[in-house]
Amino acid sequence: MISVSQAIVRDPERCGGKRTVAGTRTGVHHVISYLNLYGGDLERVHAEALEHLTMGQLQAAVAWYHDHRDEIDAILRERAEEYERGVSEAVAA
Repeated sequence: MISVSQAIVRDPERCGGKRTVAGTRTGVHHVISYLNLYGGDLERVHAEALEHLTMGQLQAAVAWYHDHRDEIDAILRERAEEYERGVSEAVAA
């Protein structure tokens, strides 16, 4: 596995300053979202959703998440709330 400190970066100019996989625009929160969707199956995440990342990059994102759950969980909650608001507004229109 590649070094987590090299694989996961924060750039205020990219993805709103959220943590991303180095050299990509894929956020750690994207990896974790797919991991949750696919029942924790990282191989499936790689095969069906994020094939442009290596397994080492995916593993680094998961490792980073385990040490920073609160940050990523807050992003995922915020995105879910934004989605629900959008659905509610669309239904009301």
